[in-house]
Amino acid sequence: MEILFTIFVGFVIGAIDALPMLLKKMDKASCLSAFVQYVIVTFIVFNTTLPQLGINEFLVGPVVSFLMALPVVVLIAKEERKAVPIVLVNAVVLGLLISVVRHFSVSLFV
Repeated sequence: MEILFTIFVGFVIGAIDALPMLLKKMDKASCLSAFVQYVIVTFIVFNTTLPQLGINEFLVGPVVSFLMALPVVVLIAKEERKAVPIVLVNAVVLGLLISVVRHFSVSLFV
Protein backbone atom coordinates (compact mmCIF):
# COMPACT_ATOMS: atom_id res chain seq x y z
CA MET A 1 0.00 0.00 0.00
CA GLU A 2 2.83 2.39 0.84
CA ILE A 3 4.43 1.99 -2.59
CA LEU A 4 1.13 2.75 -4.31
CA PHE A 5 0.75 5.91 -2.25
CA THR A 6 4.31 6.97 -3.15
CA ILE A 7 3.64 6.42 -6.85
CA PHE A 8 0.33 8.29 -6.60
CA VAL A 9 2.01 11.29 -4.94
CA GLY A 10 4.75 11.15 -7.58
CA PHE A 11 2.16 11.22 -10.36
CA VAL A 12 0.43 14.22 -8.77
CA ILE A 13 3.69 16.14 -8.27
CA GLY A 14 4.83 15.20 -11.78
CA ALA A 15 1.53 16.46 -13.19
CA ILE A 16 1.88 19.72 -11.26
CA ASP A 17 5.25 20.26 -12.94
CA ALA A 18 4.40 19.00 -16.44
CA LEU A 19 0.92 20.47 -16.88
CA PRO A 20 2.05 24.11 -17.27
CA MET A 21 4.64 22.91 -19.78
CA LEU A 22 1.95 21.11 -21.78
CA LEU A 23 -0.28 24.20 -21.69
CA LYS A 24 2.60 26.27 -23.10
CA LYS A 25 2.83 23.69 -25.90
CA MET A 26 6.39 22.73 -25.02
CA ASP A 27 8.04 19.66 -26.50
CA LYS A 28 6.29 16.49 -25.33
CA ALA A 29 9.60 14.80 -24.55
CA SER A 30 10.47 17.66 -22.19
CA CYS A 31 7.09 17.37 -20.48
CA LEU A 32 7.46 13.62 -20.09
CA SER A 33 10.99 14.08 -18.76
CA ALA A 34 9.78 16.54 -16.11
CA PHE A 35 6.92 14.22 -15.15
CA VAL A 36 9.17 11.18 -14.78
CA GLN A 37 11.76 13.26 -12.90
CA TYR A 38 9.25 14.08 -10.15
CA VAL A 39 7.85 10.56 -9.93
CA ILE A 40 11.42 9.38 -9.26
CA VAL A 41 12.20 12.30 -6.91
CA THR A 42 9.09 11.45 -4.88
CA PHE A 43 10.11 7.82 -4.60
CA ILE A 44 13.62 8.78 -3.46
CA VAL A 45 12.45 11.43 -0.97
CA PHE A 46 9.86 9.10 0.54
CA ASN A 47 12.57 6.50 1.14
CA THR A 48 15.53 8.66 2.17
CA THR A 49 16.83 10.41 5.24
CA LEU A 50 19.95 12.54 5.25
CA PRO A 51 21.32 12.22 8.79
CA GLN A 52 24.87 12.82 7.56
CA LEU A 53 23.87 16.37 6.59
CA GLY A 54 22.07 16.95 9.90
CA ILE A 55 19.08 18.60 8.23
CA ASN A 56 15.43 18.78 9.16
CA GLU A 57 13.13 16.19 7.55
CA PHE A 58 11.33 19.00 5.70
CA LEU A 59 14.56 19.90 3.89
CA VAL A 60 15.21 16.41 2.52
CA GLY A 61 12.78 16.97 -0.36
CA PRO A 62 14.15 20.32 -1.48
CA VAL A 63 17.76 19.13 -1.22
CA VAL A 64 17.20 15.88 -3.13
CA SER A 65 14.99 17.56 -5.73
CA PHE A 66 17.48 20.42 -6.25
CA LEU A 67 20.40 18.02 -6.63
CA MET A 68 18.49 15.83 -9.08
CA ALA A 69 17.53 18.90 -11.13
CA LEU A 70 21.14 19.99 -11.64
CA PRO A 71 21.92 17.66 -14.59
CA VAL A 72 18.74 18.83 -16.31
CA VAL A 73 19.70 22.45 -15.66
CA VAL A 74 23.03 21.91 -17.38
CA LEU A 75 21.19 20.76 -20.51
CA ILE A 76 18.62 23.55 -20.31
CA ALA A 77 21.22 26.28 -19.79
CA LYS A 78 22.74 25.55 -23.18
CA GLU A 79 19.51 26.51 -25.00
CA GLU A 80 17.51 28.71 -22.61
CA ARG A 81 19.27 30.45 -19.75
CA LYS A 82 16.06 32.18 -18.59
CA ALA A 83 14.52 28.81 -17.66
CA VAL A 84 17.31 27.82 -15.24
CA PRO A 85 16.05 29.78 -12.19
CA ILE A 86 12.49 28.62 -12.86
CA VAL A 87 13.54 24.97 -12.94
CA LEU A 88 15.58 25.34 -9.74
CA VAL A 89 12.80 27.16 -7.87
CA ASN A 90 10.33 24.49 -9.01
CA ALA A 91 12.69 21.82 -7.73
CA VAL A 92 12.88 23.42 -4.28
CA VAL A 93 9.15 24.16 -4.00
CA LEU A 94 8.01 20.76 -5.28
CA GLY A 95 10.64 19.05 -3.14
CA LEU A 96 9.27 20.86 -0.09
CA LEU A 97 5.74 19.81 -1.06
CA ILE A 98 6.90 16.19 -1.29
CA SER A 99 8.49 16.45 2.17
CA VAL A 100 5.33 17.94 3.66
CA VAL A 101 3.18 15.17 2.18
CA ARG A 102 5.66 12.60 3.47
CA HIS A 103 5.63 14.12 6.97
CA PHE A 104 1.85 14.14 7.26
CA SER A 105 1.35 10.72 5.68
CA VAL A 106 3.85 8.79 7.81
CA SER A 107 1.19 8.08 10.43
CA LEU A 108 -0.95 6.36 7.79
CA PHE A 109 1.59 3.57 7.35
CA VAL A 110 2.91 2.94 10.86
